Amino acid sequence: MPAVDDNTGMGSRQAPVTTAETDPQLDDIALLAAQICAAPVALLGVLENDDQVPRATLGIHAKTAPLNELICQHTIDTGGLLVISDLAEDRRTKTHALVTAKPSLRFYAGMMLADKSGTPLGSLCVMDYEPRPGGLTTEQEAGLKALARQAMTLLSVESERSRARTVFDSAIDYAIIVMDLDGTVVDWSEGAQRILGWDRDEMIGRDVDAFFTPEDREAGISDKEMQSAREKGRGMDERWHLRKSGERFWASGEMMPLRQPSGKLEGYVKMLRDRTKERVAEERLEMALASSGAVGLWDWMVDSDLLHGDANFARLYGLDIDETKAGLTEEQYQRYVVADDLEALRRDIREVFEAGADFLVEYRLDIPDLPLRWVECKGRMLYSADGQPVRFSGTAVDITARKLAEEQRHLLMQELSHRVKNTFAVVQAIVFQTLRGIDQKVIDALQSRLAALSRAHEILVQTSWSSTSIDELLDRVLRFEGDESRFVFDGPDLVIGSRAALSLSMLLHELATNAVKHGSLSVSDGKVFLSWKLREETFCLEWKETGGPPAINSESKGFGSKLIAMGIAGTREVDLDYAPEGLTARFECPRETLEFDQG
Repeated sequence: MPAVDDNTGMGSRQAPVTTAETDPQLDDIALLAAQICAAPVALLGVLENDDQVPRATLGIHAKTAPLNELICQHTIDTGGLLVISDLAEDRRTKTHALVTAKPSLRFYAGMMLADKSGTPLGSLCVMDYEPRPGGLTTEQEAGLKALARQAMTLLSVESERSRARTVFDSAIDYAIIVMDLDGTVVDWSEGAQRILGWDRDEMIGRDVDAFFTPEDREAGISDKEMQSAREKGRGMDERWHLRKSGERFWASGEMMPLRQPSGKLEGYVKMLRDRTKERVAEERLEMALASSGAVGLWDWMVDSDLLHGDANFARLYGLDIDETKAGLTEEQYQRYVVADDLEALRRDIREVFEAGADFLVEYRLDIPDLPLRWVECKGRMLYSADGQPVRFSGTAVDITARKLAEEQRHLLMQELSHRVKNTFAVVQAIVFQTLRGIDQKVIDALQSRLAALSRAHEILVQTSWSSTSIDELLDRVLRFEGDESRFVFDGPDLVIGSRAALSLSMLLHELATNAVKHGSLSVSDGKVFLSWKLREETFCLEWKETGGPPAINSESKGFGSKLIAMGIAGTREVDLDYAPEGLTARFECPRETLEFDQG
């Protein structure tokens, strides 16, 4: 039977594009199609773009050709089985090169191949050198259709494998290694070749230990990873590995079980990512921290529920260095935490794991044969790309010296506060003695102002003369001026610098004193509404009296009126409204003035 060498497949183009890549199983389908249909020629072709590529042939030498030059185009157009009893008599094919050649093909029967969605994949056809007026028998048609279904199944499987292989080899930033149950490599990705250096042919059939370090081989690390994969679903680690060149590199790895659809274990998949640069940076950081000896690093791994700490962390907590690096349970690493601090510490840890909360805690360590130690821990939860928690990482710092300094400063401030009170008491006594015989109202006013100034100083002394909160200031200043239920407060908690605190103390004292004497606090039902807010970078405070007598603007201006007119810290941003319902006083100052500490 002569081969057709002067065409591409079943077309008429002279120059071939590619040589057909055959497959033994597809060859068998072509052979069976020829035998069932008693035909000397059979061909199975698949579509690629606008071409048909022959994948199995019998009795004809075929090469890739454009579909529009092939007889099989009519099978694709038909969408099913096409039988042409005499090619020389059919208008679609009578001028085709295979029909006009010597010897000429005269009979054709083809079945379109399609995927599940009906998209054409190619065709399976048989041909004969003699016309067949009767076409195919019923059994031959059934056989050709059955073989077409088998071909479609094989092509679909091949397509899935090709797609999987493309994905497998496209992840070049990862080394993906497939092993059997014994740890023998059965597949090796492009990424594995890029990262580890061996090509696929070199590694197929070798033990996975080939890229583990000698010490890890001795310790049976790969076996332990496979055991973890079997028992826990994955085995994760970060360790040194070997390239083909013998160079060591640091990799984060994960071993996972490979199971059949039935669930039966058939092997393992290991994934590696080169993290040498990150590891070198981490080691440099660790060296810098080790030289300081002050900061400990720790990682709490979510999958193992173990905390791993560096040498500084172990020394800080009075723990064994090797055991701490290997991983400790929560109870083990908290062995020396003072019992009274444990509940709050564990509550904050739970909030991190359950809600991703920020972590910043201080607690004490009572390590045998060592003084009581304070540590500050801060950290956060780190998440994978799909949002799953991976590890809780952070630092631990010895803050014992800071705590001792704070305690000493607190004692000094207490002593200073006591002395300030005594000083003001002496000043008040001197004033009382000096002004004896003067109008008692003048004496009372001066003493009350000194008392207000004393209270402001007491607040600032307790905060090391730096700043205080507005809530603390209002509580200390106004609780001495009348019933607390007579005041209604509305505003955010703000920090007030020392200068503004003294100014506000005196200003509020004057307003409250005036309200008690002449305003809303002079009657039983009167109230004072005190509100404040930040408007952009301006602090706004409003004092509003209700339920009292009408407010009257006195023409005579005493010390109190002048003090109020100066505003907050001398800014003079004051608006006074003497309304029938009561006095309303509005004050403004820049935020920086409010928060400034005069030192």
